[in-house]
Amino acid sequence: MFSPTVENVLSIQKKRGEREEQLRTKMLTLVKERIQNYANFGQTNCIYTIPNFLIGYSPYNMEKMTKYICKKLKEEGFMVNKLSEQYIYISWNIKDLSENISKKKSSVKFKEELSMNDMSLNAFANNSKTNKKFF
Repeated sequence: MFSPTVENVLSIQKKRGEREEQLRTKMLTLVKERIQNYANFGQTNCIYTIPNFLIGYSPYNMEKMTKYICKKLKEEGFMVNKLSEQYIYISWNIKDLSENISKKKSSVKFKEELSMNDMSLNAFANNSKTNKKFF
């Protein structure tokens, strides 16, 4: 379907994407191992330093990696605060996690209330009284 040149370029792109995914997976594994080690010693939080590079892996954008790790850890239920481009605060303390859950619930309720208000405003705007012809 494609010429050999295009197929070669596409395979390079595919390999780069696979290497980036392997790097993200490795970095996330390192963070989880650090969390596990701290938890084994009775800690309930830590500050993780994202390394500038990993030997054997391609260079990466520190800011994108930090955002990725924060996002994944939040999805798993940890409380995460980005302190800087290279440092993140991670907590698995029950108090922090319960506060985090209550914030999410209140945020969901607020969004639901906004959407209900939007629907009532739309219903008001679409009311037949506002559709009168003035000519």
